[in-house]
Amino acid sequence: MARWRGDRTDIYWIEGAPPSRGLRLRGYASALIAVGWLAFFVLWLFFAADGLSIYRNLAIIFLSLVVAAALMGVLWVSYGLGIGMRYAPGMLERYEFREMRARTAASIAIWGAWAALVISWLYFFADGLSGYQNAAVLVLSLIAAALATSLLWRRYMGS
Repeated sequence: MARWRGDRTDIYWIEGAPPSRGLRLRGYASALIAVGWLAFFVLWLFFAADGLSIYRNLAIIFLSLVVAAALMGVLWVSYGLGIGMRYAPGMLERYEFREMRARTAASIAIWGAWAALVISWLYFFADGLSGYQNAAVLVLSLIAAALATSLLWRRYMGS
C-alpha cells in the first residue's frame, strides 16, 4: 500500500510525482475524440445520410458511437491500470482482482457482441420489418444481454 505523508490537518498526497502529463494528454484525447465524433455525425447527416434508410443510418451512427466509446475506454482503462500498478502493485495479483478482471472482460465481450448484433440487424435486416418489430428485436436483445451480464455478476449482487 502507498505511504501517506502529513497529519489530519494537512492535505494528503501520495509520494512521487503526480501522473499529470498522462492525465492531461488523455483529457485532450477525449475532447478530440468527442469533437471528432460530433464532426463525423454532422458531416454524415449533411452529405451521406440521404442515400440510406433510417435503419442503416442508425446502424452507422451507432457504430461510430461504439468506436468512440472503445477509443475512450482504451485511453482511460490503461490510465486506471497504470495508477493501480503505481500505487497498489500487489493488488493486481490478488485472486479477487483477477476474478473481477475476468468478469469485466466478459461483460465487455457481452455488450460488444450485443452492439455488433444490433448494428448488423439495423444495417442488414431491419428494413424488412416494421418499426414495432424492430423495437421488439432491440428490447429482446437488450434484455438478453442484461440477463447474461447480471448472471455473470450475481455473486456481487447481495443477498
